[in-house]
Amino acid sequence: MTGVGSPVGREVAKRLAGMGAVVVLGSHDFGQVEVARSAIIGAHPSAMVDPHTLDLSKRLSISDFVGAFKERHERLDVIVNVIHRSSRTKIEADLGTELTWMANVLGPYMLIERLLEVLRASTPTRVIQVVSPYAGGLDLSDTDFDTRTYSGLKAYRQSMQAARLLAYGLSTNYAIHGIQACACVPGVIRGDPGANFLSLLMAKQPAAAAEGPVWLASAPEAGTLTGKLFLGKKEIKDKLRDAGDVQTLWHTLGVQANQAVL
Repeated sequence: MTGVGSPVGREVAKRLAGMGAVVVLGSHDFGQVEVARSAIIGAHPSAMVDPHTLDLSKRLSISDFVGAFKERHERLDVIVNVIHRSSRTKIEADLGTELTWMANVLGPYMLIERLLEVLRASTPTRVIQVVSPYAGGLDLSDTDFDTRTYSGLKAYRQSMQAARLLAYGLSTNYAIHGIQACACVPGVIRGDPGANFLSLLMAKQPAAAAEGPVWLASAPEAGTLTGKLFLGKKEIKDKLRDAGDVQTLWHTLGVQANQAVL
């Protein structure tokens, strides 16, 4: 699991651990990983938890995590990416990639690509992209805001649109490997950079928000679902979905990921 520093991420991890899953925790802030681990063990003393630092905005951190994972685990049944990073000011991550794009889109793509061998060996497997409802404005010709005026909210919203499209791309390109992928909007969450005051009045608590991602990650009936967007447990139409954008995003991420190793 990534993004366990967020309240929803912690709740999803706790629920899955309570079901008996071995839960591998990852966040760029190891202190938050320890908070999540303590919460899980407090609720389920016999839970199997493997805590790690995993900063999806740093290529070396991704490589180190993948190496450690492969040393400790032979199976990988589910990846739950809780997408939640944002920055009010433009910050360059590795190789000049804009931080929000790297942490929320390119980083998860690179993580999944580097774990593909384990995913294929563990089929059927699932990838769940947990995303914000505040999405849009994706510009695949300028993902790093090199030519556009930077806005933290715009960077966040475009990354959320791309995170959805990544799930659709995974479902298409990895179906042959027995891998299903869906995106899930858990609802409006307090602390979401895209939320306004009125929407926050209807914000869900983490326990309620976690229900959809947990169901997609664990329910037998969800095991055949792929290439879909859910609001909680309900499938919804993604008005931002475009087959051309999915294909272009997949190509763009492949190019950006390969640049990391030149």
